[in-house]
Amino acid sequence: MRIRKRRNQPPPLEPVAGNGLLDRRALLGRGIVLAGAMTTGAGASLNSAAAEPLKNDQWSLETGEAVPPLQTASRFEKGVVRTLSNPNNELRNSHARTPHHLLQGTVTPNSLFFNICHSGLPDIDPAQHKLVIHGLVKQPMVYTVESLARYPMVSRMHFIECAGNSAPMFSSEPMQVTAQALHGLASNGEWTGVLLSTLLDDVGIDPKAKWILAEGADLVGTYRAACR
Repeated sequence: MRIRKRRNQPPPLEPVAGNGLLDRRALLGRGIVLAGAMTTGAGASLNSAAAEPLKNDQWSLETGEAVPPLQTASRFEKGVVRTLSNPNNELRNSHARTPHHLLQGTVTPNSLFFNICHSGLPDIDPAQHKLVIHGLVKQPMVYTVESLARYPMVSRMHFIECAGNSAPMFSSEPMQVTAQALHGLASNGEWTGVLLSTLLDDVGIDPKAKWILAEGADLVGTYRAACR
């Protein structure tokens, strides 16, 4: 049995620098032919669109608004907001859930970061705020925000999730709701500050110390987190 070679077969693409790189002119030539074959079915719509002159939208012909000192989101983003469990600030805890289904990327904007407050949002003056470290240490210290700014700082990406996140998943009936309603108590952001290990070295922590009790500055002083 004799196999005949096909005539008029295009020459093989010529490598330029090895590693599979091809000659640009040959690649473009074949690409144009391929593009022509793919757009044959849509040629009518493309031609009709090209026949109409392009128009500038009115907003692109007008002078925009003055740039504000603090930039806020576009008015077209007004629906990208957190959902609130306690909008009237009643005497109970408050949840603000991140709208994951409306965000792009992995970094949560500060204004959309999930929030849980047990006594409302505290109004803390940085000039008056203090960090106190005492207990099994050689030298108890009181740090101000200004004094902490003199220490070396580190920036890291951290994902934070509330222990009660995804609680609606325990519902006995399936819930047809958004990711915000199900998993909105989790966010990811960049954090910058002084490492706790730096401050513990500064105060001289006792090697016998095993526990750290962290207490916030909001109204509910009994809400604390302990870690070993």
